[in-house]
Amino acid sequence: MNNSPKRIAILGAAGVGKTTLLNKIQDLLDIQIIPEQARVICRELGYKNIYEIKDPKKFRFLVLKKQIEKEEKLNNFISDRSTIDCWVHWVRWDFESSKTFESEKYFNLSYNQALKYSHIIYIPRMFKPENDNFRWNNNDYQNQIDRLFKGILLEWDLMKRVHIIQSKDLKERIKEAMIFLNND
Repeated sequence: MNNSPKRIAILGAAGVGKTTLLNKIQDLLDIQIIPEQARVICRELGYKNIYEIKDPKKFRFLVLKKQIEKEEKLNNFISDRSTIDCWVHWVRWDFESSKTFESEKYFNLSYNQALKYSHIIYIPRMFKPENDNFRWNNNDYQNQIDRLFKGILLEWDLMKRVHIIQSKDLKERIKEAMIFLNND
């Protein structure tokens, strides 16, 4: 690994293989993992799944703040989800209130942190996700999230830092990701 910091975010809808790919890449790079903060916080609060969250807006702010806190502590990391994910899910769930001051604060926190990523690996939907009993994974919802990711990556002018995974095969995904990460 060269001397420039690797601040890697892996994005995509639920069940596309982010965590699986992250674990394989982490083994090859020997870089610290930032686990998906929504799951970490749910465990800490005693929730078994997202359906039990009592105050979704407060929860989404907590996830974003924890994500930023974890990222700021590390010079190099690979993150299972990112502040981009935080914004995508905010837009999906709070579209009606997207013009509030609260929303602008959330946007600015998400966007400014996203600009610090050196590498973004985006995994598009290629197959129906397995039900993990934690997230929504119906087809329409997954398609909406996927479209939002594509739009945000373009809108935030992040495509120079993005590799879009092309393969369904895990070994090929690892190969793709490693070529991208080592091609600085």
